[in-house]
Amino acid sequence: MNGPVLSRSPPAFGNAKTIRNDNSSRFGKYIDIHFNKRGAIEGAKIEQYLLEKSRVCRQAHDERNYHIFYCMLKGMTPEQKKMLGLGKAADYNYLSMVSATDHSSEGKHVGHCISCDGRDDSKEYSNIRAAMKVLMFTDTENWEISKLLAAILHMGNLRYEARTYDNLDACEVLHSASLITAASLLEVDPQDVMNCLTSRTIITRGETVSTPLSMEQALDVRDAFVKGIYGRLFVWIVEKINAAIYRPPSHEHKSVRRSIGLLDIFGFENFAVNSFEQLCINFANENLQQFFVRHVFKLEQEEYNLENINWQHIEFTDNQDALDMIAIKPMNIISLIDEESKFPKGTDTTMLNKLNSQHKLNSNYIPPKNNYDTQFGINHFAGIVYYETNGFLEKNRDTLHGDIIQLVHSSRNKFIKQIFQADVAMVVDLL
Repeated sequence: MNGPVLSRSPPAFGNAKTIRNDNSSRFGKYIDIHFNKRGAIEGAKIEQYLLEKSRVCRQAHDERNYHIFYCMLKGMTPEQKKMLGLGKAADYNYLSMVSATDHSSEGKHVGHCISCDGRDDSKEYSNIRAAMKVLMFTDTENWEISKLLAAILHMGNLRYEARTYDNLDACEVLHSASLITAASLLEVDPQDVMNCLTSRTIITRGETVSTPLSMEQALDVRDAFVKGIYGRLFVWIVEKINAAIYRPPSHEHKSVRRSIGLLDIFGFENFAVNSFEQLCINFANENLQQFFVRHVFKLEQEEYNLENINWQHIEFTDNQDALDMIAIKPMNIISLIDEESKFPKGTDTTMLNKLNSQHKLNSNYIPPKNNYDTQFGINHFAGIVYYETNGFLEKNRDTLHGDIIQLVHSSRNKFIKQIFQADVAMVVDLL
C-alpha cells in the first residue's frame, strides 16, 4: 500500500511547469493516511481543492499546460494518436497559446512553452500508465480519459469568425477537421457543437428564445466547457484513486482509527504578473495564516488570561482585517467579483471600478495609480501583491449554461455523461 498511497497517485493531471518550478502542483490536497495497530499504512483518502482550471486554456509566458497533455502526445503509439487525430504539442492552441481568431501562422510559437528541461514526457507517460494500473484503472477507462483529453485539444483549435445578425454581434464556428474530430470524440453531432458554442437558449414566459453570442462570449463558452470537462475529469480521477486506496474503518468494538493528515497546498505566490489564480491561492494562504495565528497566539493567550497565568504577552501580526476585506465582510472583494461575473455586461473594468469604490479607504487595499491602470493591490500577511485584472471575470465564470449540459446529455459517450452526471440530472429535472 505504501507505493500507491505515497508515490503512485498520478501527478501529471494536476502538475505543470511554471516559471518557478518545473513540477508545480496546481491544486491543493489533503491526504488522510491511515495506519494499523503495527504502524503500517493500511489506506488513505484524498480531498482535492482549488484546481487551477484556467491553465487548461491559457498559461503565462514560459509556462506549460498540465503535464498529461505533453506526456500523452509523446508517449502514445502512432496508432493510438491516429485514432484520436493527434499530432505534436506545437499543433495545439491550448499548448502553444495561439488565438482562435488568428488564421495566419505568424506568431504561432510566440510565448509558448512546449518542452521542459529535465523532463522526459515519453518516459513519464509510461510511469503514469503503470501507476494507474496499480490504482485499478482499466484499459477502457484509460482510453476514455485519453479521448476527453484529445477532445479538449481539438476544441482549442476551433476557429471563429465574427458576424452580425439583426444588428446583434454574433459569430460562427468555421467548419474544420478540429470540429469534426472533437465532435467525434465527444460523440455528439458537429452542428450541435457549433450551435451551443455560438448561441444561448433562454426561456422567458414559457417561450424558448435563441440569442447569438458575440465572438468574445463564444470563446468564453468554449473555454468554460473545456474547463468543465477537465475539472470534472480530475474529480473523477481522485475518486477513482480513493476507491483503490481507501479502506473503511473497522466496526470492531472500541476500534480507533490511527491517522496522520497532510495538507499540501500552494505556497504564497507573487509573480511579475499576478492574476485571479494568485488571488485564490493567496486567499487560501491568508486563511492558513489566520488558523495559525488563532490557535498559536489568540486562543492560547486567552486561556492564559482565564487561568490568571503570569506570562509576558507575545506580540503578533493579525491578518484578520485582510481576510475580512477579501472574503468575510459584506461587499468583500470575492463577492464583488462574483457579482460582476453574473452581469451580462460586466467587464474587468467595471469590476475594478466597484472594488475601488468599495475598498479604496481600506488600508489593506491599494487602488490603481490612475484611470488607465488595470491593477489593484492587497496588503497580505506576506507582503503586498498587485493583481492584473484583465481576464478576472472570464476565469471566475465557472458555470456552464444549459445548452452545454444539453449537448452532454445528447452524447453517446457514456463516460462524459458519467462525469457530468450531477449537472445533467439538474438540467433534466428543470425540463
